[in-house]
Amino acid sequence: MACRITRLAVVFALVSAVPAAGQQAGAVELGAFARYTNFDNSLAMANTFGAGGRVSVALRPRFAFELDLSRTRASTDRTGSSVTYTPLHARVIGALPAGERMDVLVGGGYVRNSYGGAFEASDDGVSAILGLRYHASNRVWMRLGVDLDLMFHPSSTSPFSFYNGNWSLQLGAGARLTGGGS
Repeated sequence: MACRITRLAVVFALVSAVPAAGQQAGAVELGAFARYTNFDNSLAMANTFGAGGRVSVALRPRFAFELDLSRTRASTDRTGSSVTYTPLHARVIGALPAGERMDVLVGGGYVRNSYGGAFEASDDGVSAILGLRYHASNRVWMRLGVDLDLMFHPSSTSPFSFYNGNWSLQLGAGARLTGGGS
């Protein structure tokens, strides 16, 4: 019983603490997320869910460099075989305050996509993100975001022949490990 009360007290403290105004340069955050990916029509892959992780390092308050890596297994419409989709994003993210516990996230950078299994191919391009981050406490947050990845190369089956694009919706949680307010 005492252990259960202690756990409830710790959870309450984490959720009720007021978030810090911003992280100091060098603050490190780790997160995990679920991702729904809508693939470009030219890939003929079924839209599906995957999971991933993220690490972020604050360059200055409200401005960070972020890496995220995820993995999704999808089937192809053409052959029904399985493809493993692994995007790696490297981005700069800005956090604009939108209330006491909420930030609007805007960022952009580079994406490297690897397609394993039936495709055995890769490509790269630019990536943009728009999202919301809710601070449950000064170290724990929830995040919802939309990614748009554009790979500039011709595709004969794409309605826009100069690029292919995947978009995804992410929902995740994370925690600041070092730096910022306590």
